[in-house]
Amino acid sequence: MTHSAVLPLTLRLATFAHRLTIRDIPAVLRRKIVLHFIDSLGCGIAGAHSQVVRDCARVTRLHYAAGNSPIVDGGAPLAAIGAAFLNAAAINALDYDDGYEVAGRGMGHPGATLVAAALAALGTRPIDGETLICALAAAYEINGRIIQSQQPSPARFQQVYGVCQHESIGAAVAYGLLTGCDAAGVENAIGLAASLTPLPSLHKYNWQQRPLVSFKDYNAPAAESGVRAVELHRGGIIGPRDVLSGDQGFWRMMGSDRFDEAALITGLGEQWALQHASFKAYPACRWIHTALESFERLQQELALLPQDIDVIRVKGSQRLAADFMDTRPQNETDAQFSLPFALACLAYRIPRHRWSADETLANPVLQALADKVHVEVSPELDQLMAQERRPVLQVDVVTRGHVVVGERIAFPLGCAEHPLAESRVMAKFAENLSSRLDPTHVAEATAALSELEQCQDVAALLTPLISVS
Repeated sequence: MTHSAVLPLTLRLATFAHRLTIRDIPAVLRRKIVLHFIDSLGCGIAGAHSQVVRDCARVTRLHYAAGNSPIVDGGAPLAAIGAAFLNAAAINALDYDDGYEVAGRGMGHPGATLVAAALAALGTRPIDGETLICALAAAYEINGRIIQSQQPSPARFQQVYGVCQHESIGAAVAYGLLTGCDAAGVENAIGLAASLTPLPSLHKYNWQQRPLVSFKDYNAPAAESGVRAVELHRGGIIGPRDVLSGDQGFWRMMGSDRFDEAALITGLGEQWALQHASFKAYPACRWIHTALESFERLQQELALLPQDIDVIRVKGSQRLAADFMDTRPQNETDAQFSLPFALACLAYRIPRHRWSADETLANPVLQALADKVHVEVSPELDQLMAQERRPVLQVDVVTRGHVVVGERIAFPLGCAEHPLAESRVMAKFAENLSSRLDPTHVAEATAALSELEQCQDVAALLTPLISVS
């Protein structure tokens, strides 16, 4: 693909998105997009059972219009804006949804926002697999470039940051392309989405005043903002022009003190930012995944039984010690940010889509093991987290009086540096679907979605999967 360098910055990205064809996307990345769609769908179906989603569903169906866009909770379809909100809430509910990482630094959960926007478009007209893949590839690509371009200094990060709020723009790209916007329309929708974006609020998540905020990553408001932006554009509303560029651009609106314009445009269509989209192996905050893998390796190596564990010692950062050591999470969201409880679930091999379920949280056996988890702040690992936002962690286990030293995990499982095999992504999908479907229907759904690129009508493909209550 070629992109005119004389176009304004935002229009250049919108033109790239509008012109993108299935042949422009390398086969390995087309397959990657399919897997992210499948993974997000599975997370949403499993997450639909959560209290947060049930609460969101009640409010959304009361205040948003009915429509034709499918909802992963199996309930009545909604018009696009409400559908984007509710589906994003469901996909992100278990904190099992995908991420975006470069060199070990996490920068959002794109699937919950972008796939929710794409699902919202399925109620507007028939959409085939190739069209869906193109729209999601463009959205993931632009989303990744935007968040890389506005990474703040460590000092500014301590003042203000948003985890997924910026994804409103990617949602606008996905939904805009799937509903027929041209390049100028995508640019206008990007401008509207940017100005509708939720405020960056990571440091006001109730870290010291639990329970944590229900939305945690703010995917649902971001997805809603992106879809709303497109619908406003289609209604004749004018948004900010070239909102991504200049000293007062979107990066400044998001609170950053740095902007790298080159990250937005260098190698566009040739060097793919979407390759850094990552998968999750554990339903918990990404910042604790390296500890979970370090423990799981010991568990497998030693055939470790939970009743033989005396102490679990985690070497990590001050941030880990301050924000992730709650041993009695009050609800599902708190559980996803509790390293002690996640380790207990892993030790007792609780099905991963059930880690934050009410009966799991109330299990006294899990609570007892959570009490055995302690953190040792490592100056080296603390520096990595403070300066590079890299949660490198190590777990040692004391079992029957003997200390067993675990591996220090440099990159979380599922990122480009430490990939998660496709077979494991599909196994995760099957387990997530088991909350709703019997094994035969799970196998049928897995086989059908695996051939998404050849699908002629994605909405029809998803109907048996989503409509089951």
